[in-house]
Amino acid sequence: MKTRYTAHVGIAVCVLTALAACSHRIKQVERAMVLPPMAQVHAVESNQRFLMAAPIHDPDPPFPEGARLEGELRLCVGFVVGADGVVEDIGADREDIECADPADTAAIPFVDAITATLRSWRYLGAAICTFPTGIDPDSDPRCESDGVEVDAVPIRLRYTFNFSSERGGRVLREATPNASVRTSAVRGHALTPSR
Repeated sequence: MKTRYTAHVGIAVCVLTALAACSHRIKQVERAMVLPPMAQVHAVESNQRFLMAAPIHDPDPPFPEGARLEGELRLCVGFVVGADGVVEDIGADREDIECADPADTAAIPFVDAITATLRSWRYLGAAICTFPTGIDPDSDPRCESDGVEVDAVPIRLRYTFNFSSERGGRVLREATPNASVRTSAVRGHALTPSR
């Protein structure tokens, strides 16, 4: 009898623990780099190579303290990585129909969190490398050979930031096209010079 009572108490404790775990909110932030709409494509000569800006410091924005969100919020933000690698000209937009209106009252704390975080991001700036005659640019992917001219260039980038807040235990991530988008942006040499 005592064993049966102990088993029931143990099961009840497990059930209550599981229910308590489901009562909190799980907050999550995901991001993906995407090509800006109407991006200018810069064609490089056969003796040139485009070096994409590479992040040095790029933490995810925090979920805003005290912000209320049911479900998911997708914000799109464009910015310029200057020749020196500093992020500037940050602006949330609605150029993609799937992006939330950044001027919406509920979105403002999230836009502010993204903007503050982007101000701290640092990159190795993008560059166009020009190789001396007779040297194949593919033989030196980092542009380190003697005689290579490296010209730093500003580049406009665009990211989507997905904030989600779900009630319950585990939140499953859907696969985001991070790798494929980044690969196509680099392969396509999408370069949008700042104005």
